[in-house]
Amino acid sequence: MAKTGKILIVDDDPLVLEALFEIFTDDYEVILADSGKEALKLLDRHGDLDTVVLDIRMARMDGLETACKIRDVNPGLPVIFHTGYPGDYSEREIDSDHKPFDYVGKNERPSRLQRSVRNAVYMHRLEAHSSDLVELARRQHGMVGRSRLMREVYQTIEKVGPTDNKVMILGPTGTGKELVARAIHRSSRRAKRRLAVFNCNHKAPDLVESELFGHLRGSFTGAVSDSIGMFEYADGGTLFLDEIGNLDITTQGKLLRVLETGEMHRIGSPEIIRVDVRLICAANTDLEKMIEEKTFRQDLYYRLKGIRIMLPALSERREDIPDLIDFFTENYCRKRDDGIKVFEPGARDLMIEYSWPGNVRQLQDTVQSLIDLSLSHLITRKEVEQYLSYAGAEQNGQGGLADRIREFKKLTIIQALARNSGNVSAAARELKVDASNLSKIIKDLDINSGN
Repeated sequence: MAKTGKILIVDDDPLVLEALFEIFTDDYEVILADSGKEALKLLDRHGDLDTVVLDIRMARMDGLETACKIRDVNPGLPVIFHTGYPGDYSEREIDSDHKPFDYVGKNERPSRLQRSVRNAVYMHRLEAHSSDLVELARRQHGMVGRSRLMREVYQTIEKVGPTDNKVMILGPTGTGKELVARAIHRSSRRAKRRLAVFNCNHKAPDLVESELFGHLRGSFTGAVSDSIGMFEYADGGTLFLDEIGNLDITTQGKLLRVLETGEMHRIGSPEIIRVDVRLICAANTDLEKMIEEKTFRQDLYYRLKGIRIMLPALSERREDIPDLIDFFTENYCRKRDDGIKVFEPGARDLMIEYSWPGNVRQLQDTVQSLIDLSLSHLITRKEVEQYLSYAGAEQNGQGGLADRIREFKKLTIIQALARNSGNVSAAARELKVDASNLSKIIKDLDINSGN
């Protein structure tokens, strides 16, 4: 039977080690240690561990001290405390100081520990896979961000890419909907065929119909030659329709027919043409509200809906801003071939705080413009203030007191993490708080520190 993970069991009682080995060896690769010191040696040797089951009361180095050292080496590795003396320790204090994945008494049924280990291994592997997706998204698709919201987007792309499902990408302007469409196409079985991109925004209905379905020479004024449309061009591949909410009602009906039958014809031609196209759409408008207003067809909406991917505004994932700044800076400086420029910490703080109504697109334009405008290799906060016409510390007056306090804490921690390269301990020293307490706050505020 294939093993589903790798676990380290630490206990100074050889009978307990033997019993736990028998319980877990069918499902996991099991490593045994009879002391905290031995556990740390094995931790260095086995970097692919998924979970540690750790006795608390052990000679020389107890489980609590061992857990602290494990966290220093591998902060993301789940630790399950397994003790025969539950009454001698405060679960609340242990949870506060050590943040174990679970706390299981040796007097409990084996199934309780088995369930805890199964959950810990699953969550650790899911998190590790999520980190792989973050790097894949950056390297292959130019999508930057490790926040929870973006990791959910990457996971959806991974799931839906290989299928032929239609996809509806929703989100404000400038959030990267076309990047998502391209990532889905690259992940699909159609990746070697064409991806056609068409923006439906504010175009005359006749022009939209011609560009989508093609036309024959002389079929309308200006049609000086035959032309194929986007559907024919993308046959066998993918068609991405951006700003789908701007299609007029007549063209919506013709699009619906293609989706229902796979058939179309060019303007001016009676010939039926069959096409095999995967459709991906994007919208920054409320299509359901448009249905109520009779400006978007309900039957087309349900045909297009398929899998929905919601892209967050940049202000909803501020922890991604430092990585985005570095990504845009590195790429643009490389193109200019004029040396790397750097945003000073104060400039980065201001950019993390700014609301970015134009989202990622506005951030990219800002980074590139400041690189072009700055006479120095160090871009200052003052230059960012002048370019954005924003001096910082502006209260938007939205939400109650608790919401504003939460947002202020989140912003302050994200800025401190950015100044300390994501190092939680260094950020804690700067903020004059205990590192374990800061880790808990980071988790409570749903901030991804990048570690």
